Amino acid sequence: MLPTDPAPGRAGAGEPNTQHSVLYVGFGHAAPRPLDNSQAAEPDTALRQLVDGSSWAAMLRCAEQARAATDWIMRVRHHPASSQAVLLALVEDPGGPVALQALRAGADAVVGLRFMPALLQAQLARLRERVAPVPAGRLDVAPRSTLDAQTRELRCGAECQALQPQLFRLLWALCERPGRVLSPASLRVALDIPARADAQALHTAVGRLRRLLRRHGLDGHLQTLHGSGYRWTGTPG
Repeated sequence: MLPTDPAPGRAGAGEPNTQHSVLYVGFGHAAPRPLDNSQAAEPDTALRQLVDGSSWAAMLRCAEQARAATDWIMRVRHHPASSQAVLLALVEDPGGPVALQALRAGADAVVGLRFMPALLQAQLARLRERVAPVPAGRLDVAPRSTLDAQTRELRCGAECQALQPQLFRLLWALCERPGRVLSPASLRVALDIPARADAQALHTAVGRLRRLLRRHGLDGHLQTLHGSGYRWTGTPG
């Protein structure tokens, strides 16, 4: 078995804790962000990021300006490019009228403002499976080469290569849709790269994956289409 390819600066190959970075949209007076890794955004900015795919979820505070918040939820839902975005409404009373209005407008879930951060993380983890389902089973990636979701291993003939979680998710996202061009925005979502992260974060991950694939003669299957994204093809380019 070949050695694991760990991420720079990380020891071991264990799955890291879920660390979602999502947008936080406040309606009303300024309030602290509910999660340290959430990204504060104005409503119009948040809508643009949900539409262009650079963010996959938003939390919105509905306490003081419930009408403005529900109107914004409907704006998101009425835009076809953001129809799959996850929206989590933070309300004073999860069983009250504002919570009901938010759900009717299109929110995926409501959470009380006096929540526990662990509960919010759990809600986001559950909802994220709709946007980027957890890999399961095996994929044929090339002749005599398969990708195993349970072990996160790339099997090439008699050899097995254990993959670091981020590289595994990247390769799986590409290989489960062979021949399809995947935009950088969609791949950032698959990898859970924060919207505020450097624009080169995805390209760096692709470069690391390409070097790993080169060890097995598979790098020709990963194609770059400048200005469009990346594609996995059955015929090496």
